[in-house]
Amino acid sequence: MKFNLSLENINYIKINYEDSDGVRHCAKVAIKHLSSVDILACMKYEKFVSIPFPQDVTVNFACDSALYQAKTTLKYVDRDDTYIFFTIKLPDDIVYKQNREYFRVKMDDSVLLRFDGLVIPARICDISAGGIKVRLDESIQFPENIVIDILFKTGEIKTKAKFIRLDDEEEMITVSFEFENLSDTNRDIISQKCIQKQLEDRRKALV
Repeated sequence: MKFNLSLENINYIKINYEDSDGVRHCAKVAIKHLSSVDILACMKYEKFVSIPFPQDVTVNFACDSALYQAKTTLKYVDRDDTYIFFTIKLPDDIVYKQNREYFRVKMDDSVLLRFDGLVIPARICDISAGGIKVRLDESIQFPENIVIDILFKTGEIKTKAKFIRLDDEEEMITVSFEFENLSDTNRDIISQKCIQKQLEDRRKALV
């Protein structure tokens, strides 16, 4: 799927980078300017984080209909009293990552994250039939692929998942995964639970 790189087509981007201590971060930023060679983006910040440059980064482009991803270079970082400014090399290749037709809802069920003989308990932040975001007590280095046990009160769903990003924002650590090889039956179960939860939330809002 070809991607049209234009300000009108992008809602925001997320930059996955490492700080000076080697800790991975994901910054949600707004694009301020596009040139033929660079992307200039910025975000507000509350605490100082030392960001070395240049460094290789992954950038996710969030659009209305889909998510796209590219690997590129963080060329320069500047800041003032309120904002951090990122100068990013315009990617040579941007690839389609995920259709955004699945809507996400907030839930609070338990999950187990399994990889390399480890079992990490976590809680769901939000979920869709395409992926899941969970919250953790501490930052963890994830491999590209893991297994997730979703422990719904009515039953368990086990699926392979691909690590997308780790966010450490507003004193909360969250990790996003994309479901892989999820059966149609389990995808339908998750879709139905999302619809039920959305209806419950709407009813509560009307009370």
